[in-house]
Amino acid sequence: MKRCRIILMKIVPEIFEKIELAHSSVVVITKYFDGPQTESVLMQLQTYPSFIAIGENRIGDIMAKNIPRERVHFIGNIQSRNIPDIAKHCVVIHSLCEVSHGEKLNAMEEPIQVFIQINISQEPQKSGVLPEDLPDFLKHMESFSNIEILGISAMGAGGFLEETKRAEFVELKRLRDTYLPAGKISAGTSRDFEIALKEGIEIVRVGRAIFDL
Repeated sequence: MKRCRIILMKIVPEIFEKIELAHSSVVVITKYFDGPQTESVLMQLQTYPSFIAIGENRIGDIMAKNIPRERVHFIGNIQSRNIPDIAKHCVVIHSLCEVSHGEKLNAMEEPIQVFIQINISQEPQKSGVLPEDLPDFLKHMESFSNIEILGISAMGAGGFLEETKRAEFVELKRLRDTYLPAGKISAGTSRDFEIALKEGIEIVRVGRAIFDL
């Protein structure tokens, strides 16, 4: 795990103001910090109404930090062998995109909430359900009674063009409104969360910008 040398993390309150003005929420990415630092950050974050949970992308780091399950969302790629640990230590997964992973999660003792990850940029190197395959994926998920689908998520194109990002968010909203009208969208990063907020994305995932790293 990459460790940040900063001992006292300074949170940028203006970021939360922007999120709250947009009536959205935030999953705060804490992969930059070790266990004590993450615990300190978590205590500070709980004072902000828009804060939902911390987000981590490596199950080994989550287990090492020993953060309460109800405060941790998993945002990384799911590996089959890690599913028992992910289900045990994370209350929400933002990256479900394989039916086989859904089957294994459904068999776990703990109920789990998930966002279905969409490959919105349709880049071959990225994981996620292709937009045209979402209806079939949802049909497969109907029999999984131990999984609650909260909505859809996405990590967009690596390059940064505002028009591209805006188009991705618009397409995510179309997919959500068509196939999961009661669901939410989890998307956006420190680079593009302001565009996401303007486009009405309900949950943004922000790390570096919040800590001014």
